Amino acid sequence: MDSQVLVNQRRSYNGDLCTIRYVGKVEGTSGEWLGVEWDDPTRGKHSGQHQGVRYFTCVRKHPTAGSFVRPSRPTESPRGFIEALREKYASEFEQARARQAHADAGGAEDVQKPIEFNGKIAEEVGFDKIRKQLAELEELKIVLLDGLRVAGVLTHGATREQVEEARREIGRTCPKITELDLSRNLLTTWDGVADICGPLERLKLLRLNGNRFGPVEGDLHFNGIEELQLDDTLLPWDQLSAAAAQFPSLTSLSASANQFSFIPTPLSNTITTLILENNEIASLSSIKALASLKSLQHLSLRGNCVDAVSERSSEESFQFTASLRSVDLSRNKIDSWLFINSLPEYFPGLQNLRISGNPLFDQPVGPSAVTGMPEKPMTVDEAYILTLSRLSTLQVLNYSTISAKDRSNGELYYLSLIGKELSGSPETAESEILAAHPRYHDLCRIHGDPLINRASRPSGPDAAVNPRSVAARLVRIAFHLSQQGASHPQGNPNGGVKVKEIPRSYDTYQLKAIASRLFGLTPFEFRLIWETDELDPVSKENLDIEDEWDSEDEDRQDEITPHTGDDAKFVKREVELVDTTKDIGFWFQPDLVEARVRIEVALRS
Repeated sequence: MDSQVLVNQRRSYNGDLCTIRYVGKVEGTSGEWLGVEWDDPTRGKHSGQHQGVRYFTCVRKHPTAGSFVRPSRPTESPRGFIEALREKYASEFEQARARQAHADAGGAEDVQKPIEFNGKIAEEVGFDKIRKQLAELEELKIVLLDGLRVAGVLTHGATREQVEEARREIGRTCPKITELDLSRNLLTTWDGVADICGPLERLKLLRLNGNRFGPVEGDLHFNGIEELQLDDTLLPWDQLSAAAAQFPSLTSLSASANQFSFIPTPLSNTITTLILENNEIASLSSIKALASLKSLQHLSLRGNCVDAVSERSSEESFQFTASLRSVDLSRNKIDSWLFINSLPEYFPGLQNLRISGNPLFDQPVGPSAVTGMPEKPMTVDEAYILTLSRLSTLQVLNYSTISAKDRSNGELYYLSLIGKELSGSPETAESEILAAHPRYHDLCRIHGDPLINRASRPSGPDAAVNPRSVAARLVRIAFHLSQQGASHPQGNPNGGVKVKEIPRSYDTYQLKAIASRLFGLTPFEFRLIWETDELDPVSKENLDIEDEWDSEDEDRQDEITPHTGDDAKFVKREVELVDTTKDIGFWFQPDLVEARVRIEVALRS
């Protein structure tokens, strides 16, 4: 057995793809073995080591990617490109036509059964039309041959003359292909890929995910291809970048799930979109070589291990060009707002950011001493506004376009939190606190300074509020819950009270959403009643008619509200905050700083 020929050969056993890494004996057994690395690492038993002896090393970093199999074990035959193309797109129509011919000859029992979806028979004519269209291979523009054991233009052992004839056949058979998927096949050489793609002059998108290639040998020049996918190829970065360099028109490259932890060299300046998802990148400085890409517009680091800008404090500074406007950092390990604050320094053109799924957003908004609330994980809305308020150039966050109102509300809320943090800390700590909030002075210039009082919160008619300050744009609302319905307008004064500072620009729907979260209520199954401090006169005559006045009621009302004269009483005026898109500032007068709002839950019958 020629081990040199077999090593790195691709094989398929019962649909499971693998690469031969070792040929030879295994101590303690008889005969020869093939040491294989499975594409699915959970399929194997070990990492190439048996009873303390290492026979081969798997490329994938996984403890069970390897196995030993006997050379005599049956394998599934590889296919050439044209064979796989006809198998996928022409065989079904040919079989259907044969069945129809058999039926026309009197073999009605062999006619294909109608196709059913959810018990309903589909129209056969439509499917016949689709089969016929697919059989016309020369008209195909999108070809998907993933997982069909394609090994090249032809299978192993073909002569160069046979390969050239097969290339000419590809040009005649399917010349209009613009998108080709050869993922999860038995390809091993870039020459083999070039033989397939060379005749396809219109090809723009090529998927090679899940194959196992060796280094590029010679100049290949995949002309015209603009988008290349090399996910899960396990190529080292130098080989991958050398392969990408063979595509002179390349604008989009996907190299996800390749175990990259460090990017040592840049790529072609033609690339505008770079996908590096599900690798092992731990810091932004690990990819600083890519900062030289002058045309890069979108960078995705989704699903990596990023938790810092730099792994070393002495790291040399770097900055991506302003052309990079879209960055995806979702599902990493970011756990600090300091990382978010630093993003504009490294991505000065940042306009579109995705950053959900990081542990940072499982933390509370701030200490309970700052927020006035128990330390609970921030909500999606809080994560959204606290992120956008830190990044002034951001236009889209987590696929959601940031409106002017979103930005104003978010910045006001963020500024109020900074004010609370300053109020709850000694003046000597101010510089340290503001260092963690680099946008503070900018936000003060836009919205006014927050109210900071390290002794106590001002109250009463003499507590002047700067009309430009954040305090003038926020209302401190004390929510309390009444489970007894509208028939008891004063609710339960001894019930739990929860306080939140709300921007005046919020509407009632947003106010109800906050109340729903605070008290765990079903959204919009309750009313909000603003208990004002104003008194309205109510005549005793009207009370007799409406409320069946009696002496006990009179005594009780005397205890609750003051009265003047013999025929009048005063009750506190209440206003229902009805559902509307109007700002809550529509109800609250400009000088109102605090408000008490009762939540009346609808009684269930």
